[in-house]
Amino acid sequence: MDLTFFLAANSGLGFYSLYDGFPEETQFLHIIKGGPGTGKSGFMRRIREAAWARGLDTVSILCSGDPDSLDGLLVPALGQAWVDGTAPHVREPQVFGADADYVNLGRFCHLPLKPEDRERALALNRAYKERYKSAYRLLSAAAALEASEELRDAAVMQEEIERVYGLLEAFPDRKGEARRERRFLSTISCKGLFSLSGTVNSLCKQHYYLRGGSAVLEEAARLAAKKCGRVILCPGPLQPRQLEAVLLPELSLALFSSPAALPVPAGERLQSRAALLRAMEELTAAKSLHDKLEAVYRPYMDFEALDAFTEEYISALVRGAELDA
Repeated sequence: MDLTFFLAANSGLGFYSLYDGFPEETQFLHIIKGGPGTGKSGFMRRIREAAWARGLDTVSILCSGDPDSLDGLLVPALGQAWVDGTAPHVREPQVFGADADYVNLGRFCHLPLKPEDRERALALNRAYKERYKSAYRLLSAAAALEASEELRDAAVMQEEIERVYGLLEAFPDRKGEARRERRFLSTISCKGLFSLSGTVNSLCKQHYYLRGGSAVLEEAARLAAKKCGRVILCPGPLQPRQLEAVLLPELSLALFSSPAALPVPAGERLQSRAALLRAMEELTAAKSLHDKLEAVYRPYMDFEALDAFTEEYISALVRGAELDA
């Protein structure tokens, strides 16, 4: 089985990252370095395919700007993870060799660039970053327009919390502290608002919608932590400081926030939607520019050497797993 999540969002607060919480401390992280077009996503896809061929489950981390691209991978059975460690989600080991190492794919790119390609790369890099800045301004405006107060009706909130009690009371209390993970289930991207409903359906068969917004979901997560060992907190992509869902895989329960009881006025809702649509157009334009930037580097790549390295890397990974088994 492959579960998919996002670890970042293009939000009203700009680029909002959860990468610091990935993977768990007990899992070793391989940080992939390399410029645009050097094959970071493809490298992880090859590892994922090798894991699937051996019947191993995986967790795929999709790019928040382009869900067709892979920014991270976890193979739980191996206790190992891989992540694109370049901007905007730069990663470095805490203690090199102890918790993480590097995989340098940039070495297969034969530099320097020709003068004309250098100028083109610089121009494209500036242009696509400007598109992202524009998108974040629009997303900030959309978030401000949608920042109506969450429902604070004490009676309704108490009613929803009692509903959560009712859902959880059939499950026995457990000892120990629950593992809390923060993962995005949706993102605002070049493909519009992209949601991972398949992940929810794979983990949780029962879905419930709760009134009261993020505050009720936070309380639900606290109560659920007494019943199960894993609680997945899912922030909303536009306003990531507020939860849109809580997943409880061990209980097969998914709790979602219902639409606000205090709706955004119609005029502000239309303005917010217009800002969101324009932000998505900017993200689409940024993706097109980044594709062109990657194309500048491809003629400099030794893909044959990269393929040979990838095959040997996966072979060594498999041999190591067999020795540990």
